[in-house]
Amino acid sequence: MATKVSGCLMQTLLFLLGAVLGTGLTAVAGVVMFVPDRTTVISVDPTSDAPGVYVKKVEQLVGGTHYEIWLGPTPDRGHVVTVPAGWDHDPRRESGPEGMRLKFGNGGEIFVPKASYS
Repeated sequence: MATKVSGCLMQTLLFLLGAVLGTGLTAVAGVVMFVPDRTTVISVDPTSDAPGVYVKKVEQLVGGTHYEIWLGPTPDRGHVVTVPAGWDHDPRRESGPEGMRLKFGNGGEIFVPKASYS
């Protein structure tokens, strides 16, 4: 749809309107593509000697899917451990006085000192 617009002021206003709309649409597209969506898939409540363990699936339109393990008192607060690609997302958990050891099925393990999540 082409409309004939005359006048310098009108053309300037239309240009500014297009610039504002273009910037807004670019910002929305950036948020949709890069902001991750986190879903808790495993939840283990904290005990007197171990923190809560919350495994979250992180999905992004750009960047794919990976898993994070959150160690802390609640599902939305704690120390975040990113699970390396190709490792299972439900490790065996061993809590000790120094910290928590996450042991994975492929033989890998991650140690998180107690100071990180307490």
